[in-house]
Amino acid sequence: MRFGVLYDFRNPAKQQWHVPWSEFYGATFEHMEEVERLGFHAISLCEHHGDPDGYNPGLPVTLATAASRTSTIRIGTNIMQVPFYHPVLLAEQLAVLDVVSGGRLDVGLGQVGPTFDMEFPMFGINPRNRPSMLDEGLDIMTRAWRSPEPFSYHGKRWQLDDVWLNPKPLQDPLPVWVVAAFSEKAMDRVAGRGLDVGAQGGYFLGLTGGETWKQWLTAWHAACERAQRPHDYAQIYTFGTCYVTDDPEKAWAEHREGLFHAFHYERAGLHPYSSLMMETVPQTPEDMPGWENLFQTPEQAIAQLRADYADGAPTELHLMAHRPGMTFEQSTQYLRNFAEKVMPEVAHL
Repeated sequence: MRFGVLYDFRNPAKQQWHVPWSEFYGATFEHMEEVERLGFHAISLCEHHGDPDGYNPGLPVTLATAASRTSTIRIGTNIMQVPFYHPVLLAEQLAVLDVVSGGRLDVGLGQVGPTFDMEFPMFGINPRNRPSMLDEGLDIMTRAWRSPEPFSYHGKRWQLDDVWLNPKPLQDPLPVWVVAAFSEKAMDRVAGRGLDVGAQGGYFLGLTGGETWKQWLTAWHAACERAQRPHDYAQIYTFGTCYVTDDPEKAWAEHREGLFHAFHYERAGLHPYSSLMMETVPQTPEDMPGWENLFQTPEQAIAQLRADYADGAPTELHLMAHRPGMTFEQSTQYLRNFAEKVMPEVAHL
């Protein structure tokens, strides 16, 4: 089992936590350099748009900067929202990123979850078209990365002629995984194509997701069977939130409000994750599901990983890098604790 660190570049608009943007970006890239030194396998970057906290709307730019600031660690998208991009331009940008990074790119793709439907009007896109835009985007990009000569594509969403990509990615094939977090239909899409998969796991609360992960894995195995593929054919990527410290109670008291903001922030009157996780929206930090596990001792984290992944583990688990109200120095120390005290004990999973 491999471990990585996931960056969302959220810098709260609230004055108590906000850092000037140039300082914030600079500290984030310095943090990535330290994560590489700590021995993590990968870093990944996500994106959303029109968000008051920022949420990395310039993903191709920050990904390129991450590539330039590191030298050996894998870099990737977790995830890139395909409906918001022209597939040829996206294929070109990712190919160049793989070249300039020396073949270190992993590409995680998605169709934009329904929780973020408010982003579609910004781009003049009908959210009902998300599945076909992802499917056609996958077709076009994978063909562009490998086709030795120009090709045409005529689908429901894209009418393209003389598509030609140069340079090609260094990696052949370029590692691509597609998120299939919730629905049977999404899982069937990924398994049917034989792609690697992004799983439902800890997400923004919790290290592994516990029972949620186990239910996802059972459903994924069923999708593999429907596609007539072995259960273990794909690499599985997931992520969670856990900060390792010798004093979880003290850390929770210091960071509880920032973590509450990260989960519960209002965005155009919508609480993004409430519809996915619970029927009622938490009113205090202690109402959040799994809040007790956000800070753990090394021994607690090891025990949870061993227990929850006893019957099947993801290939790669990414930890959320940073939360509002947490300094980058504090985040680095929590990750150092994980790298030094937890990773060696669970790498075999």
